[in-house]
Amino acid sequence: MLWTPFNVKGKFFEDRKDSAILGAKTTTSQFMYPMWLRAPMRADPRRTAKPTDADLMVMTDSFVDVSPFTAKFVYHTLNPEKDAASWAKLGQWWDAEVQGEQSGRLVVAEARRRLATLKALVDTDNTAADPSVSRRKPAGTKTKWAYLLPSEWMFSHDALSPDLKLSSALADVAEDSMTAVTDFDDGGPSLAAIVTTVPFTVHSAIAARLLASGGAVDYGAKKMQTFFKGTGDRGVEGALKQLVSVRQSLRQLSGSKKHGHAVFVSSDGMSKEEVRRLEGVEYAAGMAESTYCWVPRGDNPTSRRMFDALAAGCIPVVVSDDIARYLPFRWAIEWRSMILQVPEAVFNSDPEGVADAVLALPHKVVASLRARMDGARTSILWNDRPEPREACATEGRDSEACSKAPQLYLDEMLYRVKTGNFAVDQPLCKPRASDPRFNHGAVWNAEKSCPPWLKMSKLC
Repeated sequence: MLWTPFNVKGKFFEDRKDSAILGAKTTTSQFMYPMWLRAPMRADPRRTAKPTDADLMVMTDSFVDVSPFTAKFVYHTLNPEKDAASWAKLGQWWDAEVQGEQSGRLVVAEARRRLATLKALVDTDNTAADPSVSRRKPAGTKTKWAYLLPSEWMFSHDALSPDLKLSSALADVAEDSMTAVTDFDDGGPSLAAIVTTVPFTVHSAIAARLLASGGAVDYGAKKMQTFFKGTGDRGVEGALKQLVSVRQSLRQLSGSKKHGHAVFVSSDGMSKEEVRRLEGVEYAAGMAESTYCWVPRGDNPTSRRMFDALAAGCIPVVVSDDIARYLPFRWAIEWRSMILQVPEAVFNSDPEGVADAVLALPHKVVASLRARMDGARTSILWNDRPEPREACATEGRDSEACSKAPQLYLDEMLYRVKTGNFAVDQPLCKPRASDPRFNHGAVWNAEKSCPPWLKMSKLC
């Protein structure tokens, strides 16, 4: 089931310049992870040629391409509007140039038709017509469907009518489907099919740097500093509908006379001069040259920034109490061993004190965190190749640097089918008390906690 964007023009495997990110506050490439799943899936030995033999039907289409709402969102990202009057330009493009409502209904209807055809094929039992055909699963066993979708709020935006929502196209197979998203709303998934999260696609400039270095991070080139570049107004146009207090607190580190903090917080009310000065700061380069990167919550408790920081070898300082619910592959990655998590209340009460405590960490702690990041990096990196169609292990490149994310995604989905565990918050299996290395994937919450490194600084 392969799609071509019906009304979106532009490159989806490259991030826009920082100036465009400031104007529109996001990019589309962060949601393009399904594109990077196709090549590894074709080579996976568990792939079966017959749909009726499959325990799991994995959809690798990038539905972000065909969502009518997302198409409009993409256009705005590529053509950020600077004032209220210029929104008429977006409306003209949507209505006149691409006939967005009409095209959107056709696309959603076509998605429904294709899915219905595939479902009928998968559910057909061929053994009655040909008794010699062997099956790999018991007769009558239903095949599960696995989808990779963009951020949940982009997928089922409330402003759309049902015939413009891709979620309506999936309704016919919803009871048999499992969905993976990058993030969902604060109250939990609103789509019942959501069972897990996957990493965002890493910023293309950071991924390109890793590709050029064979997957190694040059820690010798890093400064002992914390870094953040982003908006302080995050949340006003997203799920939260409010300013995020942590990002507001980060402003206290912005422009500080103290050494060790490269923090640049933008806002919608900035002057043109302030915006120009901020545009000169490169997001990817800042992460590459910094030891620590602030990861405040975004529209939801998680953020693409987490994965960008890990790929850049920048130790994430996470100020988001409930981020664990959104971290992918918790059963395979020891997240707490390579991040510094700060309770939101502690940070809001004393941002500079927390920042000083971060910079005061002993060198052996920094070395340990970096070693754990190095061990986990390939597990979260989708875009480990120049193009999705290319194989990862190219001539002269160590195959160990190839991303494990596609395999981990498939491993988890197949295991969920086998065990019947479809709850996004539940660990996949029971802990083994006899094996301290065993990771069962439970969630945690940092609220009212006090990490030892903060306790030593008497911040909590």
